[in-house]
Amino acid sequence: MTSSARLLVLEETRCALCGADGGDVEAAGVDFEYDTAENQFAFVRCGACDHVYLNPRPLSRDLPAIYPSNYYAYAESGGGLVAPVRRFWEGGKVRLYRQLVGDGARRILDVGCGNGRFLSILREYGPPEWELEGVDFDEAAAKQCEARGFRAYVSRVEDFESEGGAFDAIVMLQLIEHVDDPVAICERVFSLLRPGGCFIVETPNLAGLDYRAFRGRWWGHYHFPRHWNLFSTASLHRMLTERGFVVERTEHLISPSAWTVSLHNYFRDRGWPGWVVRFFHFQNPLLLAAFVSLDWARARLGFPTSNQRVVARRPRESLIPTEA
Repeated sequence: MTSSARLLVLEETRCALCGADGGDVEAAGVDFEYDTAENQFAFVRCGACDHVYLNPRPLSRDLPAIYPSNYYAYAESGGGLVAPVRRFWEGGKVRLYRQLVGDGARRILDVGCGNGRFLSILREYGPPEWELEGVDFDEAAAKQCEARGFRAYVSRVEDFESEGGAFDAIVMLQLIEHVDDPVAICERVFSLLRPGGCFIVETPNLAGLDYRAFRGRWWGHYHFPRHWNLFSTASLHRMLTERGFVVERTEHLISPSAWTVSLHNYFRDRGWPGWVVRFFHFQNPLLLAAFVSLDWARARLGFPTSNQRVVARRPRESLIPTEA
């Protein structure tokens, strides 16, 4: 561990999807990637609904500690070949968004917009009439987003109040696994969407070859202790439909970084030399190319990967379901 690592106070929690208490340990490990804590962490599988969640987990006051200044999401997407290839690949998502949302005047919100990187991709590849906005709880990130020319709000999405009416689409990419109450977020997104609007979610999937190979400790998407909720496709669908959404489509996505981080975690935990561990960096272009090819082939053949995209839509006439 690094000298900055310390033993964090952890709090017990319940399943975010059903409220049940207790379950079997799914995985246990340490912060293999950033050494932010000395703790051992565990994911448990809910005995009532099968959802997987971190328990116990860090306190909200320690979020700055577990998300250090060198955290990958705070930086641009790397140099060399990685950044332009990733930008081109993500630009391909906009074709799907145009099918779902349509051209012309459309209002789109990126939840967890950060510095506006993905909004800039939507602006580059999407129609000029789209009104692109972001929300992020980090004030510095929101200011960077505004500097790129977007309207950005500083808020948790659970507390967010729209100033300009409802949205045609809300995007949440690799975020819902980080939050303490994904159900509350789904409810708020539902209320922010216009009837017929769509919710686009990308999040890790408890499936794929890498999950099976590294399950229990080293899988990259455990991401101890920053991922708090991990979804199977079934549990993600259930959460969305119980909050009033209609699931429209589900896709398996490539997840090359999950492979490289899993291998990094394995070799580090096994005490291999530092140069071997450093080779398995999530931006190593050779490894990314290999695992992009592998996941792409599996997805094309209909096999699950450890990353998923679900598109859900708010029905044109519906109410948020009430508890029985």
